[in-house]
Amino acid sequence: MPAPSDASALDRNDIQGMAMRPYRFPFARYHLLDVSDPARARRWFSDVAGRCTTVAGLDASPPLAFNVALSWQGLSAIGTPQPSLASFPQEFQQGMAARAGRLGDVGDSAPARWDPPFDRRVHALVVVSAMTSADRDAASTALLPDIGDNGLSALAAIDAQLLPGPDGKPVPIEHFGYRDGITQPAIEGSGDLLLPGAGVADAGGWRALKAGEFVLGQVDETGAVPDLPSPASLSRNGSFVVLRKLHQHVFAFRDFLRRSAIDDADVALLAAKMMGRWQSGAPLALAAERDDQALAADAHRNNDFTYLDDLRGTNCPIGAHVRRLNPRSGLSGPNGASVHRHRLLRQGLPYGARLPADAADDDGAARGAIMLLVNADIARQFEFVQKVWINDGDFAGLGNDKDPVIGGNDGSGSFTIPRSGAPRRRLQSLPAFVSTRGGEYFFLPGIAALRSLADIAS
Repeated sequence: MPAPSDASALDRNDIQGMAMRPYRFPFARYHLLDVSDPARARRWFSDVAGRCTTVAGLDASPPLAFNVALSWQGLSAIGTPQPSLASFPQEFQQGMAARAGRLGDVGDSAPARWDPPFDRRVHALVVVSAMTSADRDAASTALLPDIGDNGLSALAAIDAQLLPGPDGKPVPIEHFGYRDGITQPAIEGSGDLLLPGAGVADAGGWRALKAGEFVLGQVDETGAVPDLPSPASLSRNGSFVVLRKLHQHVFAFRDFLRRSAIDDADVALLAAKMMGRWQSGAPLALAAERDDQALAADAHRNNDFTYLDDLRGTNCPIGAHVRRLNPRSGLSGPNGASVHRHRLLRQGLPYGARLPADAADDDGAARGAIMLLVNADIARQFEFVQKVWINDGDFAGLGNDKDPVIGGNDGSGSFTIPRSGAPRRRLQSLPAFVSTRGGEYFFLPGIAALRSLADIAS
């Protein structure tokens, strides 16, 4: 296939918005569906294409977004022909539960412990994102009878929303108390603002990543257009969405820090070293000694670094959470050649209520994050990041160390903190602070592809 000449070749009206732009809606509901009548379901997916929020549609800052995706089992359930099903990547065909060993979803994170409906196959995902809870609820309420009349049934719906700040207004923080959503990739042609640190660092400064890293049928970072699942009319301008339901053991995280630290100030420092940022979002790469609220609030500065001046990790440990998820050129040299091929666009929100700051014990409540991770190649992007950067330390000379925050730790792991002019500090016996409670791989079709589903002959 000839490669489009540049980002202007993108049809932003045919690509679902979450494939290219980070969502900033404070509320969402994730509807998980089952196909009961293939013919009626195909017509519904076709009819609903016009309601889906596109990349171009996000330019108007809508109060609501609506997006639809199907698992491989869902594509099969609606009658997609076998040659087309077989052309999709193997990891997508198998689904997340079957890939648990590769992903580190073992022990407390094993599929046997996943919440319903992830203990069975989920056919479709409908995401309602909104600026207000009232808009989310109204759109979701209207959706249920619509799907019930069209060959689909609701398996579950998961509510998620930004957590309240000190004034009660929603703020972008996660349950451990850290500002979230800072490090997002900029994508050519998305229409989103390119901020320093969001793309690829080269001799000319920062540039956005090629659209083909996230959208099928577009040029990727190699300069080529990868082969598409067949038919191209179904897969072009689509993407893959990895859904992860992650439970956060907040009390265990706080308790570990208290037991490992010398005093309250050391608690904050240890947590920042594990995370790679202070709670405000200020990066250790630029604020190694203490938090810097002004830096954190400056979008043109808080992500503008490469780790090239901190190769030993004395400012930000090499094994810190945010450094593992995006090693930048601190791992691969000035061009970041081995890094930007593994980037993920993160969509997601916290679920559950915050654990009070003065909690004396774990209250047992369900809380964590629903993560939607967008990529064009599940194996090269999501699964690589999960297996290598999160759960294996060898890529960075860290031996068996895992990500200290979201890695599959089991009480036997460790975390190394290099120090300038002093012996390194090593935290031992890390437990799991995050456990998987469900997930699946979904295909996010383009608008024209959704419309074409009505014409599938089962």
